[in-house]
Amino acid sequence: MAINATLSSGSVKQQTVTRNTLALIGDFFFFSIGFAFFDPLVVVPAFVNEFTGSELLIGALAALRVLMVTVPQIWSASMLEAQPRMKPLLMWSSFGGRLLVIVLAAAVLLWAETQTWLVILILALTVMVFYTSEGLNGVSWPALVGKVIPEGFRGRFFGLGQFLSSIGAAAAGYVVNRVLALQQIARADRWALLFLCGFVALMLSVVSMLFIREKPVARESDKVDVRRSLKKMWQYLREDCWLRRVIIAQLTMSTASAVFVFLIVRVRQVVPEAGDMIGTFVVLQSVGSAVAALVGGLLVDKVGSWAAIRAASFAHILVLLAATVAGLGVGSLPLYFLAFFFMGFAGGASWWSFSAFMLDFASEERRPIYLAAGGILASVTVLNPLIAGALFEALLPEVVFGGAGVLAVVGFVLVWKLRQAVTSADAVTVASGAASP
Repeated sequence: MAINATLSSGSVKQQTVTRNTLALIGDFFFFSIGFAFFDPLVVVPAFVNEFTGSELLIGALAALRVLMVTVPQIWSASMLEAQPRMKPLLMWSSFGGRLLVIVLAAAVLLWAETQTWLVILILALTVMVFYTSEGLNGVSWPALVGKVIPEGFRGRFFGLGQFLSSIGAAAAGYVVNRVLALQQIARADRWALLFLCGFVALMLSVVSMLFIREKPVARESDKVDVRRSLKKMWQYLREDCWLRRVIIAQLTMSTASAVFVFLIVRVRQVVPEAGDMIGTFVVLQSVGSAVAALVGGLLVDKVGSWAAIRAASFAHILVLLAATVAGLGVGSLPLYFLAFFFMGFAGGASWWSFSAFMLDFASEERRPIYLAAGGILASVTVLNPLIAGALFEALLPEVVFGGAGVLAVVGFVLVWKLRQAVTSADAVTVASGAASP
């Protein structure tokens, strides 16, 4: 009977893992589709460029996005330390953060042509609320994955989720092209329809989260104490040289990628027909993200998360190299296609490879703070897109892309040594196990 009880328990546990995997992949899939219609590197800059023509405004919105993603993360970590479950924060944050997208769609439909600056203000508010939600989710989602997805399967989970999501986002990119090509309806109506499609898919992502099952855990205190979490973060930063190094690498790569948002603007300047190819660039990003999923998922499970980070870092270099050479008039459109492909690879691999690294490297107790540390310290890069926008208007864009490429090379050098961090963590684990009775 004991054997039967053990087998039954194992079967239930496997069913729960399967259920959670499918629910999280569903969330991943629908979010990526919705995000493709609200893409911060292609769709939103193209929308702003079409209705205002201001590169500085594009930079300002990108800076707002960085600020709102990073600042809430320490509060999210503090909240997770005090709550027995992580799912409620993820659910409510996602639901509340995405509601304004439907308001944006209505505003574009009604006022984009007549009250453009009112629509831009609503867009800024939507960006602020949406990315505040994503800042909270940037800690709660990977922490929940670390809790409900077994360690040996996480790389393949991230890879499969990213791959399926990229296929969905590529299909969404095709829809973007078709919608923007509908000449029989007004320009504002086309953009409003895109944002409406994004809202529907983003809400389906929230519905998928409902099916996640998570066991509660005991907490020392149910009080949300941000000050205590900040103290822990500084303590961990002082104690752990590898945490400091990985965050410095993240900051360097984040600074280099601040110019990505201007790539769609430069393409439309250099290649006139690119104005009708916005969806194509979304598709190329999605294909790059799908390849990153296939390559990165295997690298995380079979080699190590540090290897996936190296691949993501190298992709940053290739984006900026292609963008720099394309702007000089040498095979411009094919090179821009490559730039968007590698941008999708870099974006698809960077976030979850660094998250996987933190999940591998940090103990379960420290994970929320470790995940939040990179986010909250990335807030120092908040002005980078705004600075990049000013440089884009003042200098030849290829000079800006080239300078960012140099920073990307520095980032690649920094991430090269991260393998030693996992080796060190493994050594500590082994030593602790050996010392245990």
